Amino acid sequence: DVFLPQYSDGSWGMYPLVSNTTNSAENISLGGTMQVTTTRINTDCTLEQDLKFITKGLSSRATVSWDNVFVENNRGINDLYNSAQHKWIDPDTGQERYEQSYDTNNGFDWTQGVNWSTSPGAVDNSQTVRNLYYQAQLNWVRSFGKHNVTAMGLFSRQERAKGSIVPNYREDWAFRVTYNYANKYFLEYNGAYNGSDKFSADNRFVFFNSGAIGWMLSEEKFMKKIKFLDMLKLRASYGEIGNDVIGDEWDTTRRWLYMDQWETGGNIATGLYNVASPYTFYRQKTVGNTDIHWEVVRKFNFGIDYSFLDGLFAGNIEIFRDKRSDILISGSDRAMPSYFGGIVSAPWINMGKVKNRGYELELRINKTLRNSLHLWANMNMTHAVNEIIEADDPELLPDYQKDAGKSIGQTHTYVDHGYTQTMDDIYGSTAFESNDDQKLPGTYYILDYNGDGVINSYDQIPYGYSSSPQNTYSASLGFDYKGWSFFVQFYGVNNVTRQVVFSTFSQKPLIAYDEGSRWSKYNPNPDVPMARFGSTTNSYYDAARYFYDGSYIRLKNIELSYTFTSGWIKSLGLSNLKLYVNGNNLWVWTRMPDDRESNFAGTGWASQGAYPTVKRINFGFKLSIHLNMYCSNITINTTR
Repeated sequence: DVFLPQYSDGSWGMYPLVSNTTNSAENISLGGTMQVTTTRINTDCTLEQDLKFITKGLSSRATVSWDNVFVENNRGINDLYNSAQHKWIDPDTGQERYEQSYDTNNGFDWTQGVNWSTSPGAVDNSQTVRNLYYQAQLNWVRSFGKHNVTAMGLFSRQERAKGSIVPNYREDWAFRVTYNYANKYFLEYNGAYNGSDKFSADNRFVFFNSGAIGWMLSEEKFMKKIKFLDMLKLRASYGEIGNDVIGDEWDTTRRWLYMDQWETGGNIATGLYNVASPYTFYRQKTVGNTDIHWEVVRKFNFGIDYSFLDGLFAGNIEIFRDKRSDILISGSDRAMPSYFGGIVSAPWINMGKVKNRGYELELRINKTLRNSLHLWANMNMTHAVNEIIEADDPELLPDYQKDAGKSIGQTHTYVDHGYTQTMDDIYGSTAFESNDDQKLPGTYYILDYNGDGVINSYDQIPYGYSSSPQNTYSASLGFDYKGWSFFVQFYGVNNVTRQVVFSTFSQKPLIAYDEGSRWSKYNPNPDVPMARFGSTTNSYYDAARYFYDGSYIRLKNIELSYTFTSGWIKSLGLSNLKLYVNGNNLWVWTRMPDDRESNFAGTGWASQGAYPTVKRINFGFKLSIHLNMYCSNITINTTR
């Protein structure tokens, strides 16, 4: 170890040779405590009324909800600025070195001061959330022989605010009409008149509609002859959905995109003696776009629901196609000429287009044998691929640098074609735009993709897949037998690229990660380049080193239990008693270097949470008494 967390004399360990090392044990012990209290008040009032006196099958429902969230923080003891004594023992000489050798105020031995303080806490008004939602709904359900008809009309309005932000308003008027004949032929039509205050008065309300048809093919007479078929249904739908969510709900910079935004600040120096003007600038910050409007998604779905062999096999097949249009593009992502201006931001625009396609498969298996052994399995798979059609890319930008034609979140990186082995290779390699003098043998030979004679950001190319998997799989298997119950769940993904960064010797701390073999003159074909210590490099040097195939299969859940329902537990006044042992995340197969949470959601950078995935083994029991009062689970957790 570089240093001990704490020595026997009470001093805390340090490493004086590097400035950016911290003692985690010290931080936890001396940092004090702070309590954050979140109070949520949820109030729901619902009124239902049967209106059959007007017409048969008519009813109404009204709902009002008031929800509030209050956050109190800074309650506790603040000990952050209470300096402690630090010590380091040189491993070579054994010499002790104290950070504070004496008290600079009096020249005597250094003693730790008592500088902690208490804080009573206060409500953080910026975190206060207020939500008001009210809804009125009419429902009508009637049957006329084999004809079944339903209708629904709904009005809702929502007001949400956080801190001092002006409330957000959303209003919806919607209806739905359905019809089926003898539960064989199905029709449905939906309409919604949606309004949002994020758009100007001319674009605030838009009408969206959708429709669906269904055919219960198994109810036809000519299908009754197929004895093994229990149910077969064909269905299709097409419709439009509007989206008014523009990033973070509380981001005020995106709230008034249809309006010009102004700012104040700064002044100019004028006159012979360069005297600052007493007047403050009042200038335009952002150009508004009065044509900003709803994003639109047009969805098409075709599905098949099936069941046969008396429920032995059941499931569905779903094929979907989505086309998103009028996607909002920020001014900073638009293809704007440099002379537009450096102070004023370009307006947002509804110009993006994305298409999404894929399918979903589900299979359920249920079988009960004569000895009462019940076997079951649920398996599903989803395949989804998206492609950007329009992203306001600059017209003259090379195709490989454009977003159009790529997936959302497509990975880009530099690529290499081997290692530089000698100084001759260094001199013969393409020059880096920056830090070219830091090249050494054992680094990547970076490909000059555009052939302009210099390695820079224009040489990053699409690599692998996006960070969102194209395929997801899930399988749950289990059985029930005379009180015994068992199930296991596997989950997996593929066609995904993840970034997992290992900063060996970053900023000189003596931390090196095991990434496989490293380059040396005796190992010219290693797993990773030669380690660099104290030299200035940049992203060119890493190439695709930190990008991995993010495919994995995980044993997500497994449980074995036994439930007592008779015998001795009845004398205890119990209805049943369940004993169980289960586990979570017990095993994973992957090509990624380790099992951390951010490997499977996020960028992989430590700043996003490079924490190991927790494996749990739980032992517990659940019981119920004859009065149907259930006690909480009592669980013993073993965590690795």
